[in-house]
Amino acid sequence: MSMPAGWYDDGSGRQRWWDGARWTEHLAPGDATVAPTGQVTPHHMTGYESAEIGRPESATRVAPVLGFVGLGLAVVGTVLACIPLTFVIGLIALVAGFVVSLIGVFARNAAKWPSIVGMILSIVGGVVGTVVTLVIVAATLAGPGGSAGPADPAPSAPTTQPAPSSPSAGAGGDRPAPEEIALQVEQTFQSEGITNYDDMPDFYPCIGEELYASDISDETLQLVITGEDPPEDERDAAAQAIEDAIFACDPEGEGAWG
Repeated sequence: MSMPAGWYDDGSGRQRWWDGARWTEHLAPGDATVAPTGQVTPHHMTGYESAEIGRPESATRVAPVLGFVGLGLAVVGTVLACIPLTFVIGLIALVAGFVVSLIGVFARNAAKWPSIVGMILSIVGGVVGTVVTLVIVAATLAGPGGSAGPADPAPSAPTTQPAPSSPSAGAGGDRPAPEEIALQVEQTFQSEGITNYDDMPDFYPCIGEELYASDISDETLQLVITGEDPPEDERDAAAQAIEDAIFACDPEGEGAWG
């Protein structure tokens, strides 16, 4: 005999909806109408139908706490794994995130997507963090201290340019330096009473440079700056060199020669 549809005690003390042929998964929200007096409830139909079928998904779903915890650990672990100083801590966080997410996948009546995303991110984060850390370490080792490129050449000591020699330099010795020439000419002029150039501080250094660069030989230059007579064959050239030097160093004629 088929019982009419209605709310009946399913044998567990709860009211469940009987659709006339089988138990449904809907439980009474409160005190439902009990079967009419004298009406036989379908307890004789208990079996797998009277077993607890489970509440509707909307009434029994729980928050995926483990999934979100695992996902959070995966995110934090990925960030830490990309920093060389916290790489090991990041790997530990990624492993923990993977394990918690894996447990969350098997949690009943909870959303699975946070756990699945957490597992995937744990694996991807481990790979990305390892690659990034290796690149940073390699770049650090290949910096200025570990570069494999050619070493910068050591700075060489400044070289002193050799003094230009006169084309007609004689074999009588080395050519005196401009400073020595200037000092000798100044002493020679003063010994001969020529003091007009004493107030011209640049005159004698200029004379030294000019005579040094002249064409007269080293031997003749040594004789000229000390007030001695040069060889007869170079006397005119020496006189011309001295005249040119004085004119170059005193073009305005501020001093006097004589």
